[in-house]
Amino acid sequence: MKSTMTQLCRSFLALIGIATIAVTGLTTPVRGADLGEALDSVEWRGILGTWVDSETKGEQVKVVYTWKFKNKLIEVNSKMGETKSISLMGFNPDTEEVFMMGGNNKGGGSIGKWSMDGEDAVLELSFVSETGDKGTMKFKHHRVDEDTIKITGSSGESGEEFTVTLVRAK
Repeated sequence: MKSTMTQLCRSFLALIGIATIAVTGLTTPVRGADLGEALDSVEWRGILGTWVDSETKGEQVKVVYTWKFKNKLIEVNSKMGETKSISLMGFNPDTEEVFMMGGNNKGGGSIGKWSMDGEDAVLELSFVSETGDKGTMKFKHHRVDEDTIKITGSSGESGEEFTVTLVRAK
């Protein structure tokens, strides 16, 4: 079970990857704002592009962020080993929350929302695995510099933690 949880944690990390950092600093968005304005307000429009894990330079983890609808919705395509995922990040102007939802090629799915812990962005996520297992996860994103992000994740059930560093692909 522990190795399954580790694989699941890493798969969900790939699913949300670095897109979560796009909301870092987002504390009080303007009512009626969109995701582009939210990114601008925290100087994170630079999140768009390709990011890879620092250890294998993308052999294990690769995440690509592109506008699906400019300034409204970001599509995140990621690969973590054999798991391929697509997620969407958007801004709800009514609740003023940034949300994330996605699914993967194995049949799993997730939905979550963001909060702040100091300067770090935190995503709390509920998921259902391809086998029907349910759970929660928490991902804390710390921006080391413009080209490096350290992500620490934990499972709500086991409390097992993991860390991965992502770098901007050149």
